[in-house]
Amino acid sequence: MPSRLRRHDEHGHTHFLTISCYRRLQFFRHDSVKQSFVDGMRRTRDKLAVRWIGFVVMPEHVHLLFFPQPPSSDTTIPVSAVLQHLKQYVGRCGKEALRDVWRAHRGLGSWALDAWAKGDGAKPFWKTRAYDFNVTTQETLLTKLDYVHKNPITRGLVDRAEDWIWSSYRYYGSGDDSLIRMDWDGNWPIV
Repeated sequence: MPSRLRRHDEHGHTHFLTISCYRRLQFFRHDSVKQSFVDGMRRTRDKLAVRWIGFVVMPEHVHLLFFPQPPSSDTTIPVSAVLQHLKQYVGRCGKEALRDVWRAHRGLGSWALDAWAKGDGAKPFWKTRAYDFNVTTQETLLTKLDYVHKNPITRGLVDRAEDWIWSSYRYYGSGDDSLIRMDWDGNWPIV
């Protein structure tokens, strides 16, 4: 593994992840595929007891903030385990959601996605690697969370963060946990 891609599973660190779709294809342009990602977050939390702090699902990538320690535990869950569980589930269920879209519309809504769907052989869903950044201060955590929530505005998808339902903004802004509950109460350090 190249040194610049090394993960640092440090006890007490929060992680900021960026996971991109294969060839930056916009698999998440369909709500059913976005929902498969949220379901994957839920299943990963249930299996590994990871604590989600923030997220956003964009058309071709996702950003996640998480704390890899179960509540009241000194055990650190390796980032690789979180990524493996989440990416496998979402890759499998996301492809199924894309197949449903294909059957309903005879296409996925763009020439690039249609070419991927019609291609021979394996159809990867995720880019192999993910970008991982260790967060060690509350200031950095709040900066990253703000970045996550503003990403749909920056990309011109919505005018206000609360209008993009596929993020943790509504949870923090109005306590809306109908999509998925976050596991951070705002205290620092996270314990």
